Amino acid sequence: MKKFKIDFFHYSSSSILLSWPNIISVEISNDIHNFIKHIRNEKNILEIIKGYSSVLVQYRNDIADFDLSCDSLNKTYNESLKQNSENKIIWEIPVCYESDFAKDIKVYSEKVLLSREQVINLHSSNIYYLHMYGFIPGFMYLGGLNKKLSITRKKIPDRKILKGSVAIGGGQTGVYPADSPGGWYVIGNTPINLFNLNNNSSPVNIPVGDYVQFKSISSVEYYDIKKKVEKDKYQFVKKYNHD
Repeated sequence: MKKFKIDFFHYSSSSILLSWPNIISVEISNDIHNFIKHIRNEKNILEIIKGYSSVLVQYRNDIADFDLSCDSLNKTYNESLKQNSENKIIWEIPVCYESDFAKDIKVYSEKVLLSREQVINLHSSNIYYLHMYGFIPGFMYLGGLNKKLSITRKKIPDRKILKGSVAIGGGQTGVYPADSPGGWYVIGNTPINLFNLNNNSSPVNIPVGDYVQFKSISSVEYYDIKKKVEKDKYQFVKKYNHD
């Protein structure tokens, strides 16, 4: 696995910002995620905040020796490279792309100069990397969108995008885990829950660093899955791939 140059910044009296090359990259994001796995259980660390190309490490107490702390983090990073696993976990998200579930798909298709069928095929054929959660709790930022599907965000955001809406904005795709304002183009909807407030220890079902693939389903299948979700009988589908 490639080793990246990391810069260390004394962000505050009790925190250090680690900065990778400032680009959106699956390789960098995966590198960061792997590093976080190796420091997340250290007792002196209070919180870890991940960005596309950075990690903010918040300690429980003020940093006594900045250089020594950086050396320790850098050593852990080097160790994480040796232990990195290339096993991919791919989670399947069922999506209905039919017009009743995809309020923007007609306009979106016209803007990207593709037919509705081409949009669906391209969107559901890719495997996406889960960089991080943000914007609202449970909103996945997924990388790996086909460049043909890239589009600028709406100039005027919608006041309400429905829960489960699968949308595209910029060069990314994602799923709205709850009703929310938003400026991305809605091209489908999933009946499954991706964020559960009742589970305090792990409210998200899909971990950062895993992969996602969308599966096109009919409206009949959508409502069948929705019933299973409501009865708490839906089982997530996932598979394991080795690079």
